Amino acid sequence: MSENRVIGQGNKIPWHLPEDFKWFKKMTLGNVVVLGRNTFESLGKPLPNRTNLVLTRHPRRFVNAHPEIFDGYKLKEWKGGRQIKRPYQFWFTRLDKAQSTEIRVFGSLAKIDPEDFQTEIFICGGAQIYEQALPRCSDLYLTLVKRVVEGDAFFPPFEDRFKKVEEIRDCAEFKIVHYRNRGMDV
Repeated sequence: MSENRVIGQGNKIPWHLPEDFKWFKKMTLGNVVVLGRNTFESLGKPLPNRTNLVLTRHPRRFVNAHPEIFDGYKLKEWKGGRQIKRPYQFWFTRLDKAQSTEIRVFGSLAKIDPEDFQTEIFICGGAQIYEQALPRCSDLYLTLVKRVVEGDAFFPPFEDRFKKVEEIRDCAEFKIVHYRNRGMDV
């Protein structure tokens, strides 16, 4: 987030920080990333070599509206109707075995159970997803961009819930800070 809490402008990140992108990639590769529909659509494709959990109020409409995103993926499983046995609506796996990329489409953050995954789960936006997820997060790795920018999406307040653990990196343009949830034993 920027100094004025901005995280987005017009469904885009309002800065370009290649070193921060490299750190993000290093942290999330091989893990689970949770993205809201708008954030996922702004990327235009799933993040490779990760399990992408996409949250949308309308899973079927989202999948049907974006056949180009799912090209090269196999629909592994679909649970529809009134009796959903799994928490996700759709589960796609990459046909190309060179990369391990999955897309699972969920209708609600509440249906994501961390116990279902063997890896770390990273919440990657947008603002509504951060607001819903922060109470459930044990740790927060936040890039603080050292400037004020115009925007229409903001990072929610977290300071009363999290304490600073360490400053991981401090550069001229940004710093990365690790916080821990005060209410969770980790």
